Amino acid sequence: MKERDIERMIAFRRELHRFPELSCHEQQTAERVVGMLREIGVDEVHQGIGGHGVVGIINGLSAGRSVGLRADMDALPLAEDNTTEYCSRHQGVMHACGHDGHTAMLLGAALDLVQNRPASGRVVLVFQPAEELGTGAPAMLDDGLLERFPIEAMFGMHNWPGVETGRFVIHDRPHMASSDDFEVQFNSEGGHGAMPHLTTDPVFAAGLFVTALQQVISRNINPEDIAVVSVGSLQSGHASNIIPAMARLKGTARSFKPDARRHIEQRIHEIVKGIGLATGCPPTIDYRLSTPPVANDPACSALARSVVEELWGASQLVDHPISMGADDMGAFLEKVPGVYAWIGNGCGGSAPRLHQPDYDFNDDILDKGSCFLSHAARRFLDSNQ
Repeated sequence: MKERDIERMIAFRRELHRFPELSCHEQQTAERVVGMLREIGVDEVHQGIGGHGVVGIINGLSAGRSVGLRADMDALPLAEDNTTEYCSRHQGVMHACGHDGHTAMLLGAALDLVQNRPASGRVVLVFQPAEELGTGAPAMLDDGLLERFPIEAMFGMHNWPGVETGRFVIHDRPHMASSDDFEVQFNSEGGHGAMPHLTTDPVFAAGLFVTALQQVISRNINPEDIAVVSVGSLQSGHASNIIPAMARLKGTARSFKPDARRHIEQRIHEIVKGIGLATGCPPTIDYRLSTPPVANDPACSALARSVVEELWGASQLVDHPISMGADDMGAFLEKVPGVYAWIGNGCGGSAPRLHQPDYDFNDDILDKGSCFLSHAARRFLDSNQ
């Protein structure tokens, strides 16, 4: 992009950062995106897809293939701890994952593609809501995204703290985990803490569950597979001398292989049932399958790496461990081949991490990310892949 265009996209990114919106509430963010798409001069703009999803269409100079480019738009329920002039104006909400930057990068790619239209084909720009809940991509798909705007492949990217600024990581294997959530409740009549024999104890049942849960990964999953189960919330009681009537736990299960994913779900159900019987605390469980793993298509990965090598040299491609973090880009990549690339947001002791109050997107990578997306789209449209 030209310098004035880069500055324009950085200013837009900071505007999004200043006014973040939570998942399923991205109305003003979507309106800002729509306004920018119309300013840029994309051929079609469609709103309200799968909630606040936005789709833009850029036509090439002649008919041909169709490729999708995707960015997420939502923010997190987190109070920002930065002092920049563009800090969040919405108390308790901030862009702590860089979705403001991802949106601006895709708009930058759109600007480049309008100014230098592909020789043939069509680019479908997908601005997705509700990634942090894992519901945005499925909602857009359920709303007919691929039927209304057929594409043959999809490319997207995520900034990645811990990777040197502007370097790219493009994996050949699943690199972000599936993510499932569970909520378990153990129930009792409750009673006096001095007379536990007159009732059953849901706190005891919850403790057994937390302990027993650890065997799922260590004893039920092949050590060669990667998986993790964690309890992030345990709520029960309010006084030291009262046995409460319930204990509620919430947790997450992450894995990469479908068999492991199914087995973890099965074992958690069995453990809950067994502890309920053993303690006399009737349980309930709500186990929700959320996002699938993010898995790049090998041919699309090769194309993406060739784009990086051509534009900036092979030294800009680096290796990095896969992540147990999740992203509903995986829902798109289950339907069409594609790539979810990582671009370095910076490394070192002072580099802010994702989902932290001091996080901020590195504007130095915005132009490079936009360039990667627009060139990946052109390369795919020109290929016979």
